[in-house]
Amino acid sequence: MMRPRRRLGGLAAVLVLLVLAAVFAMSALRVGFSGTEAETAAARAAAEAAGVPLDSWKTLVVASSGSVGAPAATAWEVFSRLEEWPLWSRPLHLGARWTGEPGFRVAGGFEQVLALGFPLGTVRTREFVTRLTPGREVTWCRDEGGVVSCHLWRFTPVTPTRTFVVNVEVLHGGPVGLFAPFVQSRWSRLFQGAVSGLARRAEGEAEKAATVP
Repeated sequence: MMRPRRRLGGLAAVLVLLVLAAVFAMSALRVGFSGTEAETAAARAAAEAAGVPLDSWKTLVVASSGSVGAPAATAWEVFSRLEEWPLWSRPLHLGARWTGEPGFRVAGGFEQVLALGFPLGTVRTREFVTRLTPGREVTWCRDEGGVVSCHLWRFTPVTPTRTFVVNVEVLHGGPVGLFAPFVQSRWSRLFQGAVSGLARRAEGEAEKAATVP
């Protein structure tokens, strides 16, 4: 009777060690998010739209923001010309097009081609608008392959000629927790590049508009 008990005891010990190892691995893989107040507020909104927890080892937040020297209406107009995304959002966007009637509207769809790098490479995604405040904010969410994601762009007027823009995506799922440590930094740079590109484009258009008699 002692040998079976010893074997069971040994098996239980091994299982406990495996559980502890898994817990420590999850803690080690977890990537924290420490964005600005505006980025954090946008991330919370995206997580709420996706119905996922923000504070989880399976959640990845990628965020960027910046000040745009142009009216909110101009920044939104430039952003709304979806086919032109690759002109100011490279190297992230390789292509973008409407799949239905052009223009952001709830349930309206579009397709984008993203260069995400390792481990996903170049991906083509179909998106559908989930929430919309015209001229101020748009959100699109997706649930695919065990990963839930929500992307949010927010345009906040600061003055009549300046806008604060936030670009954030929240992703949640087991696979996300595993690859998050390898992609967060690079994807954050890509997102920041998109905000900076949008700013240059919008500022250029605002400057031209100001010089027209």
